[in-house]
Amino acid sequence: MHALRVLEYESVVAMLVRRCETALGVAGASEIRPSFDEAEVWEALAGTGEAYDLLGQGHPPALGAVRDVVTAVVRAQKGGVLGGSELFQIADAMGAMRALKAFLKGGEAKYPRLCALALSIPEHPRLDTSILDALLPDGDCKDTASPKLQTLRSRKRSTAAKITERIHSYTTGKTREWLSDPIYTVRDGRYVVPLKAEHRGKIRGIVHDTSGSGQTIYVEPEDVLQLGNALREIDSHEREEIVAILRSFSERVGVVADEIVGGLEATGQLDILLAKAKLGADLRGAMPERAATLGTLEVQLARHPLLDQQIVVPLDFAVGGPHGSVLITGPNTGGKTVAMKCVGLCVLMAQSGMMPPCAHARLGPFSQVWADIGDEQSLQQSLSTFSGHIRNISNALKGLRPFGLVLMDEIGAGTDPAEGAALAKAILLDMQSAGATIVASTHYGELKNFAYNTDGFTNAAMEFDSKTLKPTYRLLLGAPGASHALKIAERYGIPTAVIEHAKGALGDQAQDMAQMLERLEESQRLARRAQSEADRRASEAKRLETEANAKLLEADEIRRNARDKASKMLDDVLRQIRLEADEIFEQLRKGGGTLDTRDTARKSLRSLQEIGSAFADEVRDRPRDRPETEVLKPGDRVKAEGFTQVGIVLQPAGAGQFIVQMGALKMTIKARDLRKVAEVVERKAKVNLGLAKAQTAHTEIQLIAMRAEDASRQLERFLDDAVLGGVPSVRIVHGKGEGILRKITQEILKKNRSISTFRDGEPSEGGAGVTIAEFR
Repeated sequence: MHALRVLEYESVVAMLVRRCETALGVAGASEIRPSFDEAEVWEALAGTGEAYDLLGQGHPPALGAVRDVVTAVVRAQKGGVLGGSELFQIADAMGAMRALKAFLKGGEAKYPRLCALALSIPEHPRLDTSILDALLPDGDCKDTASPKLQTLRSRKRSTAAKITERIHSYTTGKTREWLSDPIYTVRDGRYVVPLKAEHRGKIRGIVHDTSGSGQTIYVEPEDVLQLGNALREIDSHEREEIVAILRSFSERVGVVADEIVGGLEATGQLDILLAKAKLGADLRGAMPERAATLGTLEVQLARHPLLDQQIVVPLDFAVGGPHGSVLITGPNTGGKTVAMKCVGLCVLMAQSGMMPPCAHARLGPFSQVWADIGDEQSLQQSLSTFSGHIRNISNALKGLRPFGLVLMDEIGAGTDPAEGAALAKAILLDMQSAGATIVASTHYGELKNFAYNTDGFTNAAMEFDSKTLKPTYRLLLGAPGASHALKIAERYGIPTAVIEHAKGALGDQAQDMAQMLERLEESQRLARRAQSEADRRASEAKRLETEANAKLLEADEIRRNARDKASKMLDDVLRQIRLEADEIFEQLRKGGGTLDTRDTARKSLRSLQEIGSAFADEVRDRPRDRPETEVLKPGDRVKAEGFTQVGIVLQPAGAGQFIVQMGALKMTIKARDLRKVAEVVERKAKVNLGLAKAQTAHTEIQLIAMRAEDASRQLERFLDDAVLGGVPSVRIVHGKGEGILRKITQEILKKNRSISTFRDGEPSEGGAGVTIAEFR
C-alpha cells in the first residue's frame, strides 16, 4: 500500500515488534495493518485498552519462555519422538502460558477480551511440571527422570570409577617400567596404556593403536576390557531408557497437541495486545474516543511517533466531519510535511489498534488512506516529479470511497503555477464531492483564497517567526500563512540586491498580499499571546480560589485544634482534682472508712461522672461564642473558653476581666472568653474530689519485683481506686517466684470487705503468677 510506505508505517510496526516477547507475537505484530472496518477498529482498540489497564495494575508474567514450538507439537501429534530440548521448550512455554492465565483469573468483568483469549490456554500442570522435573534445558535427562535411569547411571558411575581405578594401577605398579609414559589415555572410547613394543605380551589385552615410530603400542588390559564392555552395555541400556522417557513425554504432548497450539496462538495475540499497550505507554499515547461521524480525526498535542518525543513540537489538529478538509500553507522547512505525516500516522495507528501519540484523540474511522507525499520522480519509468504526483492522484481519484482520507503534499506543484493551481482546485473539488476528507499543503495564493471561500475547506498555516526568520513548527488552524520565501532566501545568504529585485518583480498586488498575510500571522501571534495571558490569569484566579479554600480548611483545623486544646485542659483539671482526691482518699483509708461510706461515695461519683461527661461533650461540641449583649455579674455560673468545668463569677478584675472560682482554683479570665450557663443541680463539693477515681480507675496492677511493704501499700491503694471506680474485677500480677507476693496479695484480699471472691489466673490469663479478684 503506497500510503503505508510514504508515511513510514513500517517503522511504527518495527517499534511494536520490539515490544513483543514471543516469537508468535513478533510474527503477528509484523503483519499488522490498519483496518478500515469500523467495528474491527473499535474492537482492536478495546483490546488494547484492556491491556493498557492491565499494565496499570501490575506486571504480567514474562512470556519470553513461550517459543514457537508449533512444528514440534504437531510432530508429536503425528507420533514422532521429540528431542529433550524440544520437550523442555514445550513444557517451559506451557508453564509460562499457565502463569499468564492465572494472572488474568478473576478479571473477566474488567478484561473480557483478554480473558476470552486466555480461555484457549491449556492447563496441564502435571505434564509440564513432570517434563521440567525430568529434563535439563539442554535436553539431557536428569538422573531422576525415571527409577531405571537413576539405577543405570549409578551403575555407570560405579563402573567408570572401577575402570579408572584399574587402569590407573597399571601406571603406578610394577608394570610402570613397561610403559613409555606412566599415563593412560582413551582411544575409540577405550582406556589404554602406552606399552613399550619390547614388552609386548607382558600385559594381556587388545592392542588398539600403535605409535608412528612403532616403539609404543596402546593396549587395553584384559580386565579393563571386561569392565569397558560392561560400561558400554550400561550405555546402551541408558540410551534405550532415555528414548523411552522421551517417547512417553512425546506421546503425552501429542494427546493435547491441539490445546497447546491453540494456547500458543492465543498467547501470541495477548503478547501483541500487551506490546500495543507498552508502545502506547512509551509514546504517552491516548485511547481514541468515538467521534459522532465517520471520517473524522481530532487530536490534541499530537506528536510524530518517529521523532524524538522530547523535542518534537506537538500540534492540535481537527479534520473531517464538521471540520471539513484542511489546506496547510506556510514557508518551506516549516513542518507542513511532518504535520501531514503525523496526522496520517495517528489515523493508521488508531485503525491498527494502537494508541496514537497525543494527549487526547477523537476518531471516526476512515474507509481508506491515500497519500501523495515526497518526491515521486522515477527515472526508470521516465516520470518527472509532476508526473509522479499526478499518477498517484489519478489512482486515488479512481478508487476513492466516501470517508476516505487523502493526504497531498504540494498539490499542483511541479508545473506552470497558473495551470497547477487550477488543476489543484479541480482535484480538491472532485475529491470533496466523492466524500473524501482531504489534508493538502500548497504555496499557491489562489488555493489559499479557494480554501477561504469554499465550504468544507479550512485554511491552516505553519507559524513563522518574522523576527528570528525561523519556523516555530507550530500548526495554526483557521488562517492561511505566508510563504516568506524572500525572507528565507535572505537568511540563507542571497544578496540584498537580488532580494530587492525580486520584490520589485512581484508587483504591488502580490507584495500587498504577502504583507497582509504577514500582518495576519502577527495578529494571530498576538491573539495567542493574549489568550495565553488570559489562560494564565484564569489559572492564577483558580490558584487564588484554591488558596482561599485552603484558608477556610485551615480555619476549620484551628477550630478543631481549639476543641482539642479545651479537651486537654479538661484533662489537666481532672488530673488536679484526682491528685487532691488521692490525698483525701488516703486519709479516708487510714481513718477506716466503712463499706457503706464507700458505696455511697461510689454512687455519687457515678452520678457526677455523668454530669462531667455532659460538660465534656458541651466543651467539645457546643459553640463558645458569648453574645455581645450578655452582661456578667458576681454569682453567675459561667464556662470559660478551653475549660469544661462550670465556674462562679466572684468579682470584676478590671480591663474586661473577671475573677472566677473554678473548683478549688481562682482564675482571672477575660470577659470575652466567658459564657453564662443554665443552672444545674448542685452537687456536694466533696464528691468532686473522687471524680478522677471513677474516670481513671485501672483493672490491672503489676507487683513483680516490688518489696513486700511497697507491694502492700500499692495494692491497697489500687483496690480503693477500683472500688470507687466501680470496676467489676481486677487482675493482680505478682509473679510466681518464691510465692511471697502471691501470699501477701491473697492475705490483703481476704481482709478487704469489698472483695467477694478471688482465684488464681487461668493458663491463658497468666496462671499462678496472677490473681483475679471480683468485687461485691
